[in-house]
Amino acid sequence: MKTKKWLSLFVAFAMAVSMTAVFAGCGGKTDDGGNTGTGGGGGNTGNETQITVTWYDGRTELKNEKINKGAKATEWTPTKEGYEFKGWFEEASLSTAFDFTKALNENTDIYSKWLDTTNVSEDTKSYYVIGTGSGTMKDSGWGHSPAAESLNLKKVEGQTNVYTITLDMYEGDRFQICFGGGWDGQMGIGYVQGAEYADFEVGQNPYMTDKAGTAADKDYAVVKNADGEIVFHGGNENDNAFTNWNIVCNEGHDGTYTFTLHTYPGQESNNYIEWKLDKELEALTKTHEMYIIGSMNGWASTDTSKLIAMSESEDKATWTGFVTITEDDFSDGNQYAEMKVFNAIGSGWFGGDADTGAEVLDGGNIKLTAGTWGVKYTVETNKVQVELCKYYVVGTFLDGETPVNFAVKKGVTPELTGSDGTYTVTFTATDVTTNSNYSWIKDQEKPGVFAIKVVLGCELGIKDWYADDANGGDNFYLAAGEHTVTLKVENEGESNQKGTVTVA
Repeated sequence: MKTKKWLSLFVAFAMAVSMTAVFAGCGGKTDDGGNTGTGGGGGNTGNETQITVTWYDGRTELKNEKINKGAKATEWTPTKEGYEFKGWFEEASLSTAFDFTKALNENTDIYSKWLDTTNVSEDTKSYYVIGTGSGTMKDSGWGHSPAAESLNLKKVEGQTNVYTITLDMYEGDRFQICFGGGWDGQMGIGYVQGAEYADFEVGQNPYMTDKAGTAADKDYAVVKNADGEIVFHGGNENDNAFTNWNIVCNEGHDGTYTFTLHTYPGQESNNYIEWKLDKELEALTKTHEMYIIGSMNGWASTDTSKLIAMSESEDKATWTGFVTITEDDFSDGNQYAEMKVFNAIGSGWFGGDADTGAEVLDGGNIKLTAGTWGVKYTVETNKVQVELCKYYVVGTFLDGETPVNFAVKKGVTPELTGSDGTYTVTFTATDVTTNSNYSWIKDQEKPGVFAIKVVLGCELGIKDWYADDANGGDNFYLAAGEHTVTLKVENEGESNQKGTVTVA
């Protein structure tokens, strides 16, 4: 893409010199309609009724013509010996196809793209796919130079510069084609045959959900099948050019696809990707299997036995997990660990944002200092939250008239404080049995009007519970009045951590 940028600058400079010479020699050129202009892409002055459309091959002007303001340019096909014409583009860098359906209201330049058919050398590069998803791309996890055979394109026998790969793709799976172990050669949706910018309304573009847009916004692209259905889409996720946007499988089009890459060394802008559906696949019934991943387990996305599993909520809306960080888990040279959440079935890695609850590092990694952290992933928003766990008394508390039933709520559930394995808090219990949510307390064998346990947790969830060991781990049932709760912890921060609670 750097070659295109230099070409664009060179053309712009050459045109600027040419325009300066024209104006210096004759004070501007007047066309047959009485308009003053340069034949280039500059605006008109006055109330002209015509504009100039100039067609270029690089720096060479092919022709220019007058059309009425508000009319459309008429596409035509030039010829050049030894070259194949590949279309018209909006700029000299040849990155945006010209839209012949739009009305023109100012002088316009249009640039031709060519393939030198007499000078196509053999491609010796090794291409592979990189991405994430539930199907074949599960083997990638955005890792370059993959060992997985499933991710390597194969050169078609008897074809000099034709490569192919077959992928199982499910909704949301995404990929690009790369070579050389880096991003310099990435090829995304802009190389796929049939890819086009999409017109959209508010909320239809997943990459621009807060405002309306049109094709001119260049934030959303689609690839359609013969029936006009969107099979793949892509968008401006990482401020890349249109050509490098991810190729994403669209909803309702799960399937096995064959992608065929045609390459032209030295003329890479002519590379293109064909695709065909080999067979449809049933949509996945399970789309999430979430783990905590980071410096504490070596970012081991391909070996889930080393990851920290998260638990799915009954309504399947959230996943919750816990991770205890010690100095052994710190990232290299730092006094903290780095963490993300990983979906082993599809949709990849999820980091933090402004609502995370902890500092977010470059790349979205979440910074975790020493301690036990609660981690919560919300399916609908793809958001990750973290919160440092502490020791709390939980039970039949009321927030006004609202029950806080054995959950942590700051300012309502008392926090135990202390150090060296001893933590304590004094609080006042009230009679909650008049509340219908807590009428069950009256049915207990021993008297009490308030029930509690002690936990290690946070508002995102509870990791460890500590109860009345003398009564089989049951709740502590308390009379109304002031109580002091003490927790003694053994092997704190270890996998065999234990706690004993007394209430006075």
